[in-house]
Amino acid sequence: MFKLYYRGESGVPEHYFEVWVEPENRRIIEHWGEVGDQGEAKPHRIWMLKSLDEQVEALLRPAREAGYVELDINEHDWLIVEYAVDGFGTEDDLDKRHALEDRLQEILGWTGLGHCDGGSIGSGTMETACQVVNFERAKTVIADALQGTEFEDFTRIHKQET
Repeated sequence: MFKLYYRGESGVPEHYFEVWVEPENRRIIEHWGEVGDQGEAKPHRIWMLKSLDEQVEALLRPAREAGYVELDINEHDWLIVEYAVDGFGTEDDLDKRHALEDRLQEILGWTGLGHCDGGSIGSGTMETACQVVNFERAKTVIADALQGTEFEDFTRIHKQET
């Protein structure tokens, strides 16, 4: 996957543009939008007579020319979604955390905000860790997406300082 961002005047990424390959479907997906919104996606057929690298680069080139750039991982914030558990948690808590990680990966990926990077459980809390390009926007999007689901009982969403 190739993910590019366009920074606004404040320097914060405001728009995203990404491309990924689905070889099993013989297509390349182009996905773009405002950071925090689902945006738009467009499939492109993989052409056998052109190299895959050339096809991907042809999709990325206009975004790069418009000022979109890759972000270094150090330009992401750590966002933590925390839950209260008894002691070191139960098997059900661990299953919930894994399901939450999948859900957060989907939410963050489709909104251009980042990705889920795993989690931990023990000492009375269960946490998932996410690397995001805009903490405040990600916090709002995640809190809204979890409301009315089995994951709405989080105790807090906070930024982990490094």
